[in-house]
Amino acid sequence: MIESTSRQTSDESLGMRVFEVSKQRAVERCLARWRNGLRADWTLLSHDDVENLRWIAGEIWAANSREEWDKLHFSKIDLHHTRLIVSHADRLRRHHVNRVQTLDAVVELLHNSRVETYARERGGEDTLPC
Repeated sequence: MIESTSRQTSDESLGMRVFEVSKQRAVERCLARWRNGLRADWTLLSHDDVENLRWIAGEIWAANSREEWDKLHFSKIDLHHTRLIVSHADRLRRHHVNRVQTLDAVVELLHNSRVETYARERGGEDTLPC
């Protein structure tokens, strides 16, 4: 009985660790894409801004399905949308505003930024290809 409980606890700990490592890897890939997309504008972000982006990306990764996460294109986000996302993350971390609404708002910003960037790149065409 004790061995079973011990194994169950260690399996649970292992599962939690795998989750955390997977989240960290996804967030690091996300930030690398974000940084590459912003190019020189990335240097305009403070260390706190980057930490807020790292934190909110982890929250989005944990709250959404992998399919939804894979639809987010962090390399297409401009500086304006990045700053909006930083402000959402800061309010959620410091002031504990509604988590679900805030995460939904950030995901919406990510989707809208992708559409707007695509439209700019295509000369005003505002629809994404299928």
